[in-house]
Amino acid sequence: MKNPLDNFDYRVQCDDFFVYELGRLVEEDRASFDDEEFRRLVDAGIHEHVERRLDIRAEIAARLRKLRSMPVRVLQFVEDIEAPLRDVPTIIQSYTAYLIRTLEQCADEKPDEKIEAAADLLLESPEDGSAAERAIETLGSIQSAISARVLAHVISEPILEEDLEVKAYTYVRAMWPLPRPYIFYSLKPHAHEDIPFRWFQLLIDCREASAVDRILEEVLAHAKHPDYREDLLALVELLAEAQDPQTEEKLLKVFNSEETSRAACEILEGFLKRKQTKTQKGTNIADPWASLERLYKANKKYLAAARLFESGDKAAANRKLDELLREQPDYPFALMLKALT
Repeated sequence: MKNPLDNFDYRVQCDDFFVYELGRLVEEDRASFDDEEFRRLVDAGIHEHVERRLDIRAEIAARLRKLRSMPVRVLQFVEDIEAPLRDVPTIIQSYTAYLIRTLEQCADEKPDEKIEAAADLLLESPEDGSAAERAIETLGSIQSAISARVLAHVISEPILEEDLEVKAYTYVRAMWPLPRPYIFYSLKPHAHEDIPFRWFQLLIDCREASAVDRILEEVLAHAKHPDYREDLLALVELLAEAQDPQTEEKLLKVFNSEETSRAACEILEGFLKRKQTKTQKGTNIADPWASLERLYKANKKYLAAARLFESGDKAAANRKLDELLREQPDYPFALMLKALT
């Protein structure tokens, strides 16, 4: 049976991290679902390029809704923004084929020579202060996913003099969210020998919505290993600066879980005794958490309108959609379904 999402455009650029990683796996003859890292790459790519992007989800939903025989179950997953898509065969097949096509189409694209030269200089001779500084300034002046990845890499380990590390960090912060996919993908397997403290600092400073979750995940992953203890003690101090309104709730949930190791509890308990987390009270909640809350509420309203539409009550569905669009005029799902009513 033909995949209804064949040749769907997921709008991934040639300098995207996942295209780069796919190229590496192809060169190593590992671009197969038999390979664990390839599966992880596809999972993470779907999360980054499909699950997190309402515009892409809405375009997929529009295509599915126009089919004579609509795949209802797939559509339900696509339109519910809290539903993961990494286990949906239709999405996996379509996205993987697209990513491979993108890699092939990008093969003839010439790399930016300035970025290449600066990256080589910085990675090969980080101890040469003046050369490293020139390379950092060059990379920082180019708003590119590639230059952002290089700078993110060099701040993940203590390979630069402190003043240069701070300079590189400042550039990476200004480029956010360009380095985000690389950082999150690299953190996921917890294979690092040292905790990349600067990355977590970046998540806090850039108000990444999942920063607290990532820090707590790191504690759970490494607390049993004494070699990580000093790094983890420094890491949890960042929680005091987190603006996530659920910081304390998340922290206590992990602390009180029966699955949390004693070593992890000791680290978290020490922090709780020393520090007070920032709290957000009332309706004055900082973005991006307020934005996420609005998106979840809008999606619930959309799903209610979609159910009315599918039941045949298009007039009631239209009223719900109009109400939603008055609140959020650019909401992709509502605009998509409105065009079909």
